[in-house]
Amino acid sequence: MVVRTMQPADLAAVYHIQTQAYVADMVEAPTLLASRLAAAPACAWVAELGNQVVAYLAAYPSRFGKISALGQEFQPAQPANALYLHDMAVAPEQAGQGLARAILASALEYAAAQGWQYACLVSVQSTRSYWQKLGFIAQTDLDEEQQAKLDSYVGPAFYMVRAL
Repeated sequence: MVVRTMQPADLAAVYHIQTQAYVADMVEAPTLLASRLAAAPACAWVAELGNQVVAYLAAYPSRFGKISALGQEFQPAQPANALYLHDMAVAPEQAGQGLARAILASALEYAAAQGWQYACLVSVQSTRSYWQKLGFIAQTDLDEEQQAKLDSYVGPAFYMVRAL
C-alpha cells in the first residue's frame, strides 16, 4: 500500500469510490471534487494497492467549530487551526485492510506539522463509533448557522473534533 497526495488524474477513481461508499443523496459531483482538490491540494490523499486508487481523503485547512455543508465548496481558512476531514472512503472490496487509518495517519501528521490544534469532521452513515475509537468527540454546542450546515447531511450527522 502507498499513501500519497491526490492528483487530478485520481478524481475518476475517487468519484467511483464515493458512489460505492455513500448513499446517492450524499454523492458529490465530479466538478465539485476537482474544485476542492484545486482549493486544498496539499490536504488530499489517496491510498493505492497495485497502482490502483482504493481509498481517499479530501480535507482542507479550517477553524475549530466551522462545518462545511454537504455540496459546499471548500473555503480554506487563513489562519487555520484545524484540518477539516470532509470526505474519506474506501472501496468496499478493500475494506478492513487499514487503508482509512493509513490515510488518516498521513493527514494527522500533516496537520500537526502545520501547527494546527484540531482535526474536525462530520460523521455520517453510522460512523460515529468508528470516529470515537480514533479519539474524535461529538460536539453538541453548535450555533444556529453551524447546526444548519450539519443538517444538510442525509441521516444522523455529528460534528466531531479531535485535539492533535
